[in-house]
Amino acid sequence: MESLLTLFSFAEKEVLKFFLIFFRILLLFFLFPLFGTTFFPNRLKILFALVMALILTPAVNFPVPRIQGVYQLLLILSSDFVFIFIVSLLFRFILAGIQLGGEMVSIQMGFGISQTIDPVSGFSLPVISQFVYLIFLLFFFSFNFHHYLIYFLYESFEKIPPGAFFLKKNLAQFFIKKSIIIFEISIKFLAPLLVFMMLIYVTLAIIGRFIPQMNVLFVSFPLTLGLGLLFFGFMLVLLPRIIYPYFEEYFRDIFLLLKAF
Repeated sequence: MESLLTLFSFAEKEVLKFFLIFFRILLLFFLFPLFGTTFFPNRLKILFALVMALILTPAVNFPVPRIQGVYQLLLILSSDFVFIFIVSLLFRFILAGIQLGGEMVSIQMGFGISQTIDPVSGFSLPVISQFVYLIFLLFFFSFNFHHYLIYFLYESFEKIPPGAFFLKKNLAQFFIKKSIIIFEISIKFLAPLLVFMMLIYVTLAIIGRFIPQMNVLFVSFPLTLGLGLLFFGFMLVLLPRIIYPYFEEYFRDIFLLLKAF
């Protein structure tokens, strides 16, 4: 009888451990910008989270809290939600910088009118911005940073067990400093094309002064569009060099976040 009770107690502990692991992984799939798109069906997210939870449950060791009631369970789940939300928000800064740079590039090239629905935020963004987002997604998986993300999940259960995360005073200052990334990435991405387009506009202005008979406004739109697309293609070669250091900085920050707790 005593061994049976011990078996039931062990089974209850393992089921709770599996549920807490599954919940944190599921939050990551729903809150992380790369997986939170409409291109990633909800059923597939749940299936992936279930498979990963089954794999990580025997591999991860952390003190499983004793649930005394529904209120304590809600506190544990809320703590995990805030933790994954902060991790996802840091990555969203990089994504927002890329999309802002793509939007400004679109306006310079004359694509500001053509809009598509952003699957991450639900707002409409220019076509170029969406194209840059897809390139960004491709780079993330091409550089194998999803392996770092899985390793971070594994480490997070041992460093910050479910229910152990809490907000600190200097966390708000840290986020304010990191939000500069949005404008930093967009300027780095926009600056070469901005200089190039300015040279085109100056050239057209000079031509318009020397040849008044030419309809500069009629000529400028196809010219800026064609040359802008050509130069934008050359800029994509530099995009990995711009993005890669920010990917590394992001994972360095979230691993430092684990050490802080």
